[in-house]
Amino acid sequence: MDVMLTGTLVTIGAAAASVGGFLLISKVVPRRWLVADTDAASTLYATIGMAYAILIAIAAIAIWEPRSAAASSTDLEAGSLVEAYWSTDQLAPADRTEVRDLIVAYLGEATGPEWTRLRVRHEPDDGAELLFTELRRRVDAVRPRTDPEQNAYAQLSAQISAAAGARSGRLQAAGEGMPGLLWPVLIAGGLVSVVFLYLFGLERTFPNGLMMAVVGAMIALLLFVLYQVEYPLSRAFAVTPDSLTTALARLRGLP
Repeated sequence: MDVMLTGTLVTIGAAAASVGGFLLISKVVPRRWLVADTDAASTLYATIGMAYAILIAIAAIAIWEPRSAAASSTDLEAGSLVEAYWSTDQLAPADRTEVRDLIVAYLGEATGPEWTRLRVRHEPDDGAELLFTELRRRVDAVRPRTDPEQNAYAQLSAQISAAAGARSGRLQAAGEGMPGLLWPVLIAGGLVSVVFLYLFGLERTFPNGLMMAVVGAMIALLLFVLYQVEYPLSRAFAVTPDSLTTALARLRGLP
């Protein structure tokens, strides 16, 4: 189902549930049980709202940092591999050909099967891991004989090391979602924020029902957005492999 349609249905459903709860409580619960001191209740509700806003901010930070790390690592990995490809220019023909072939093969695996596995299961792909390990071993096996080859090898080693670090950062970020305890706290906090309004002793009027609908819809929308951005490489707002794909297309087009 389209994410916009899903988000709309979730928001409408939460709004309807909030209004339904309000109508039920106002009809079933005796008025003497409802909050009589509106000023005190308003102050308490403001405190609850502030605490919930802090929880939302904590959740947003918790999921945004891995997302930023995944995007930065992907860009760094792509740039490092392109530079590594160019660094092989001064190597011996056999070394240059084999290293370049491994770089291209790895990029093909990283942008295809591995990226799909990271998006679905948040785990790296064995094929990409093996290719990158083989690439590092092949680079380590290079034995430069001349000064130009030595300089090229030094640059190549540095770029492959940078790509390895960026790859590790990307794989680690792919599996970093919301801390386990935070989701139940957010859901419970959202329910409390809506249910507490029922105890204000509000009349069953259209403006009061609309207020319930807006509060429920906004909380549901916030939680839905957090869910969609929870994992950096998954769901609606996922980081894409564009930089790696661009690097692969660029290198495949070279002689």
